[in-house]
Amino acid sequence: MVLEQLTVLLVDRFGCDPEDVTMAASFDELNITDDERYELAAVLSELYLGTPIDDFPPFDTVEDLVGYIEDQMG
Repeated sequence: MVLEQLTVLLVDRFGCDPEDVTMAASFDELNITDDERYELAAVLSELYLGTPIDDFPPFDTVEDLVGYIEDQMG
């Protein structure tokens, strides 16, 4: 669920190839900047948690971000 929404965001907002968006993909490989990573995390937290989260742990891969959001969902 989270991976699918993240893929849509990466493709629509940042022009990533959907085939490149895998759990193992790093945001560096996808050419996503630190600011864009924060934006993605904020959007996903609003979608799935109903509130933005201000402090995110560092995350380097799609799996890191998806795991973080899913952990926050409980």
